[in-house]
Amino acid sequence: MAANNELLRRSLPNVGPLIICGLPRTGSTFLYNLLACDPNCRAPLFTEMLIDPVPPISRSNLIEHERRITKARLAAQLSEQLVGRPSKATASHPRFSIEQDQFILQQAGVILGLTNICPLQQTEVEDWFYDQTNKNFAYDYHKTFLHMLNSYDAPTSHWLLKTPAHVLYLDALLSHYPHAYLIMTHRRLDEVLPSFCRYIWELLSIYLDENDPASRPTLKTRALRHINKMIQRIIEFHTRSNCLHKVIFDVTYDDLIKHPIVTVHRIYEHFGLHWSHEFEVAMSDWLRNNPQGKHGRNTYTLGDYGLSYEDIKERYADYTHLFLHSSALSQLDNDSASNEPSSIPRIQ
Repeated sequence: MAANNELLRRSLPNVGPLIICGLPRTGSTFLYNLLACDPNCRAPLFTEMLIDPVPPISRSNLIEHERRITKARLAAQLSEQLVGRPSKATASHPRFSIEQDQFILQQAGVILGLTNICPLQQTEVEDWFYDQTNKNFAYDYHKTFLHMLNSYDAPTSHWLLKTPAHVLYLDALLSHYPHAYLIMTHRRLDEVLPSFCRYIWELLSIYLDENDPASRPTLKTRALRHINKMIQRIIEFHTRSNCLHKVIFDVTYDDLIKHPIVTVHRIYEHFGLHWSHEFEVAMSDWLRNNPQGKHGRNTYTLGDYGLSYEDIKERYADYTHLFLHSSALSQLDNDSASNEPSSIPRIQ
């Protein structure tokens, strides 16, 4: 008990954490992996959060990490055997060594998947999930868990976290991490919605009958509810948080894909974080080794889920105006004519 109390008394880094949130399917995983290339930061490993996370282990304990990976692989194989077909989820969301801290929230009981398997007419679980006034317990657990991870291999500069669901509970998040820096990722919703529907479809294939004509409309309803709630919270937060502009940085998907290293450099400039040559080289290496489509591709259209561009344009006009107007999309082109900031040596 004394050892546990000492662990909790150890301070997290004074900087951050740096937290990526925003809508799903907006390039947040891509950005997460780029930011994790900074040797001075630390992002939680998949094996630290999902498989036997207690007690914490050092990153150098390769034998234990491999044991946990093997255990996760066997569980996935068992799931595929029960379903009777291989999972396609990695084409929508490939598994990397680092993972989103949503797994920490899930341990506290905040599980998005539960809202997707309940009948549409039963909204009790959904109402509870989206209620932002009762999630302090989850972030109490989240911070305790991060303290535990911080007891091994603490970062030199800051922790890096990423979970789209954080936008649903921003008040609780910031009350527990008052020095957090937020990065919100944005993308055209006519691309986000069918991609998100497809992602949920793959994740929930064990519960959905692909031949049931009611499955896709049900999935669409749930996906729209989730995206609508997230957009509502994002707009509300930006509207009332003008004074917090220094701790928020908005990133568009188009800018990120077109100018990845420039985008990261602008994030670091905005938050006053230390940039290093080693960081830039590591990002260049990661980009070279992880081209788009490396883990497979999913195909989808708006029509697959009964969506239309006109309806999306009208329904989400406020969000589009705030985050996806043309001046925002062209900002990086004004900053640089290349993929690297002019103040940084070009990587050949």
